[in-house]
Amino acid sequence: MGRSVLIHGDLLYAATAQELSVHPDSWMLVEEGKVEGIYEQKPEIENCEIRDYGKQLIIPVFADIHIHSVQYGQRGLGMNVELLPWLSTYTFKEEARFEDLEYGKKVFPLLLNELWSLGSFNLCTFSSKHLESSLMLMDMYEKAGFRAYVGKVNMDCCDEPRLKEECDISFADTKEWLERSKQYKNVKPIITPRFAPSCTEPLLRHLGDLVQEHDLPVQTHLNENFGEISWVQELFPDSENYYDVYRQYNLNPKGRTVLAHCIHNTEEELEAMLEDEVFVAHCPASNINLSSGIMPLREMIDAGFNIGLGSDIGAGDRLFMGTAAVDAIRSSKLYSMMSEDEVDPVNYVEAFYLATAGGGALFGDCGKFSEGSSADYLVVDDKCWPASDRISLEERLQQFLYLGGAEQITERCMRGEIVEKPFPDVC
Repeated sequence: MGRSVLIHGDLLYAATAQELSVHPDSWMLVEEGKVEGIYEQKPEIENCEIRDYGKQLIIPVFADIHIHSVQYGQRGLGMNVELLPWLSTYTFKEEARFEDLEYGKKVFPLLLNELWSLGSFNLCTFSSKHLESSLMLMDMYEKAGFRAYVGKVNMDCCDEPRLKEECDISFADTKEWLERSKQYKNVKPIITPRFAPSCTEPLLRHLGDLVQEHDLPVQTHLNENFGEISWVQELFPDSENYYDVYRQYNLNPKGRTVLAHCIHNTEEELEAMLEDEVFVAHCPASNINLSSGIMPLREMIDAGFNIGLGSDIGAGDRLFMGTAAVDAIRSSKLYSMMSEDEVDPVNYVEAFYLATAGGGALFGDCGKFSEGSSADYLVVDDKCWPASDRISLEERLQQFLYLGGAEQITERCMRGEIVEKPFPDVC
């Protein structure tokens, strides 16, 4: 029999967007890194480690399913322009710096420490175009205890000369990256055409062939900005719409495609995306920061889309997924106010679900405390807020989402094991 751990505290999780499961003063039994069950009374288990967190909240770790790891250093810059000039003026220049591995060794530990501190352990991230930097990032995530998809970016169309790849070299580097990434257990590769305008048709075709040959997931961007959509129409006139470009090149593996933003979608695209069971990465902060628009979150939840949240740094400015959840609520309220139809805004339970189990589903049975789920949890000490000893657990969770951060998270665990700070000598 494997290792057993009993965890005591006030447990909360959302297995669905409709219901928050609340277990005050309860015990969660973990067997071999998975949740065996939650009990009101302490089970009698022999040779079992006890972790008693008292009155602290215990919630699932957060999932950030759209994050640009190589944009960590540029957060907060260029928030006065829209997407396309922001990319050319700020982002491409920053990403080009990762050709130098020493720069990655400086930036990545800072990023991983902050993600650790804020409890984001399930990640779907873009690296840069650089083979060695992408592998170094994967290596750091693996050793630090994260669960992640990491993508080496492909782009053979770019106005930044240091980032523009040759099609054949991009394809060859991607194949080498896939082969070398087999060494990792919890960090996996994901095919990553930056977005349709950054890739020629031959490169898209090569990437689609890799997806089919190796059964790989895909991440990219979709319908973020009106200028971007018009550009796609010019470059791919034979495609029915933006999403059809990815479909034509087999970059739409069923249930394994992550599309960021998805703001300005046609009905035809929505139908095709539902058919392909895509994961939508809702990035409310960056959508507002770059004046891109407001994603119709309520309609997409009600339609049955797989949805998670993305910090989308550096267009997003904060890594804390509690903030992303609150931004999703606020954006949804604005959308509801502006809509000619009656559209209910998203509530905190739905937003919490998106930040945990919604995005966690991309990685398997993650982001919840259902039987058989991976035992990935955060311990939250909220006694710093004067109301915490007299309000309900539901209200304490809501307060943490709105007011919380790294200061309230006292322990972080993946697969039942406590995860220490990845780079303790780095701030």
